Amino acid sequence: MLNIKTTVKSGALAALMSLSLMAVPSLATAQGVTLGDIIERVRSDSQQLTEENRQRVREFQEARDQQAVIMAEARRELNAAEARARSLSVQYDANETTLSDLQSQLETEAGDFGELLGQFRQAAGETMPVISNSLANFHYPGRVEKLSEISQASSLPTRADLDSLPKAILMEMVAQSEVTTFTANVSNAGENAANAEKELMRIGVFTAATTDGTQFVEVGEKSGRLVAFASQPGGDYRANMSRLINADPGQVVRAPIDPTRGDLFAIFGNTVTLAERLKQGGLVGAIIFYFIMPLGIVLGLFKIVTLMMMGGAMRSTAKTKKAGSGNPLARVFDTYEAHRSNDIETLELKLDEQILRETPKIERFNDIVKVLAAVAPLVGLLGTVIGMIIVFTAITNYGTGDPKIMAGGISTALVTTVLGLVAAIPLLLLSAVGSSLARGNQQILDEQAAGLVAERAESGAAA
Repeated sequence: MLNIKTTVKSGALAALMSLSLMAVPSLATAQGVTLGDIIERVRSDSQQLTEENRQRVREFQEARDQQAVIMAEARRELNAAEARARSLSVQYDANETTLSDLQSQLETEAGDFGELLGQFRQAAGETMPVISNSLANFHYPGRVEKLSEISQASSLPTRADLDSLPKAILMEMVAQSEVTTFTANVSNAGENAANAEKELMRIGVFTAATTDGTQFVEVGEKSGRLVAFASQPGGDYRANMSRLINADPGQVVRAPIDPTRGDLFAIFGNTVTLAERLKQGGLVGAIIFYFIMPLGIVLGLFKIVTLMMMGGAMRSTAKTKKAGSGNPLARVFDTYEAHRSNDIETLELKLDEQILRETPKIERFNDIVKVLAAVAPLVGLLGTVIGMIIVFTAITNYGTGDPKIMAGGISTALVTTVLGLVAAIPLLLLSAVGSSLARGNQQILDEQAAGLVAERAESGAAA
């Protein structure tokens, strides 16, 4: 390759020299340079170029030799590594064989102890989940880790290691009878549901609650940590736990115990309150509970009270026979006094007119209470239909795989029905009582009016 380049360059120089010889005579003459000088310069350039090419060839050969040395060294290292790998593989196989023989020898020499170790590991595997999910595990930590370490160890355990299992079980039994306090980290117990160190009151391994805010806690199923219930059980459970926390030593108090270790308390905490139940009724439930029922009860009670007061006043007037404007009977007496000089027919008509004028006042609001008592279950039935429409819509869109999807519509249907009945029952009772009192007052008016007419007729006959 270098020879070709040299030949090409030499040809190029020769051509250049020929062109120079053709074009230089006049120029050489003009500048005082002879033809021999030009030829000598061309020869000098050619020799320099040849020397440069030789230098490049030598450098290439030196680099090639150096690369060959490096390649040979790398091959020697590769061969040595492969030989070492083969040696280590043979040694590994030999060690595996030796280890297998030693394991067989260990099993043979262990005899009954090996069977005992198997029973120990089985018992430890059954015991560890119970202890790890126990509230006492946070009071007496380290038992589960010790049993797990022994169960997974490849070497034979010592007598002290074997004793850790019955000790852990015995400690769990003792913890079931304890009522004591301890401090532990509890999730969702601090501000903004953060983790916090809390002092806890523990009742056996069943129930635990914080001593400051009476937050019931449980062992998280996934996290394995103490977690405060998102919805705390209230009522007697929290009150009894507070009494236990504040009880004096030796004092006997009632305390809540959850034998399921938190499942029942979680259910009690998620129990729907009255406000949440009313919210499930939706707009229809709100109309029944916040408008129809209170309006009917207020009107019914108002009417009962006014009728009772009116009846008392009328009975007092019936005894005194005093005319006036304080009650319906007094106004009837007033009408009688104004028309007692008229004939019997006219007097009777005037008294009937006055009684008819007083009747609407006596029966006022009774019809409204009756209408509300009849409307309340009808509105509840409307809510039931709306709830069933919601249920069927959910079934159409999502199927019947998840009952929770239909729960909203079913709640609306049932709650509105219940609210309608709850409103109708007291309104019917109030309406019945009001109607009875109204009939009693009306009967007093009729009796007194008839008595007045009879008295007037007797006095006319005697005259």
